[in-house]
Amino acid sequence: MASYFKRPLMRAEQLEANKNKGLQAARAIAALSVAYFHSYIALRAFPESSQVTLWPLKEWGFFGVNFFFAISGYVICLVASRPDFTIRSFVLKRIFRLYPMYIIAMTLVALLIVSGQYRPILLSNFLQSLTLLPMQDPPAYDVSWSMQREVVFYGIAAVAVPTIGLSGLAVLLAGLAATGFVLGNPWTFQIVSTTQSDFLAGVVAFLLRKHTSRLGFFLPLLIGLPGLWFTLSSNIAFGPSASMVFLVIALTNLKLSWDSAPARWLVAAGDASYSIYLLHLLTFIAMDEIAKLGQLPGWLCEPWRFTALLMCGLISYATWRMIERPFIRLGDALSGFKARVQVAAE
Repeated sequence: MASYFKRPLMRAEQLEANKNKGLQAARAIAALSVAYFHSYIALRAFPESSQVTLWPLKEWGFFGVNFFFAISGYVICLVASRPDFTIRSFVLKRIFRLYPMYIIAMTLVALLIVSGQYRPILLSNFLQSLTLLPMQDPPAYDVSWSMQREVVFYGIAAVAVPTIGLSGLAVLLAGLAATGFVLGNPWTFQIVSTTQSDFLAGVVAFLLRKHTSRLGFFLPLLIGLPGLWFTLSSNIAFGPSASMVFLVIALTNLKLSWDSAPARWLVAAGDASYSIYLLHLLTFIAMDEIAKLGQLPGWLCEPWRFTALLMCGLISYATWRMIERPFIRLGDALSGFKARVQVAAE
């Protein structure tokens, strides 16, 4: 079993070689937007007047989470459309994709709680948060709320795709989002929710991909970005989700020389995007504690922000290589092994 962590697996390497680099760029943009939005946490030792912010990211960087949802919608359709898709392999791969790094992050959160550097959390809440199953109370770790919605979407997709297909999944998500809007997002374990419209954006982009590939990058970008700005500013229901359809199309159509800098760095950030999302708050808390050790001048505020972002990126890329990727390969190997055993038994 340990050999799976050391030697590259042909299946995993082929998937890595064939992945859509534009999707990785999209993940990087989403993760870095959220990280910048929360980077003020690393600056609490500085006067607020010392901050010189990037206004769009300060105001709307949080929307990177919604963009993550749209990317997930596209990726899950990509996975589900493969001829070897099975519910069992899908669930097994998602478990190995999500939980190992998340458990490590939650272990760090527990250490912060014990040391008094984090808000007090009930043990029952912490244990429930570890499961990533939907919960009514705020989770122990602030980023967990979005991952709970990811898990709910995975469950919906796992049930819907084999029975009603990808088009049926799109109709189902639209119905759940519309019902959530009408009823005010009632507690239904986060199933009936307007959040489903964000996942729907990625599903729609995937279903239209054969027709939209000829649009290239710039045309859908010029539709999506102004649409996103306008609908966010005007608080138009489902407008941001509709705009994200065009943004996902734009980035999946993006063609660059991915092996050269800085495109290569963007792909690397996309690889590490899950770790960036999980670890950025913890990194910023640590950087804030370091800043408090000395009386840093105000002009260091913005350099400190970008140092914190750089540290987050470097740490996350290391955890991607040393933790995430080996567990992803292990999940691929186990799901493939189970499939071979099933075929042999039949």
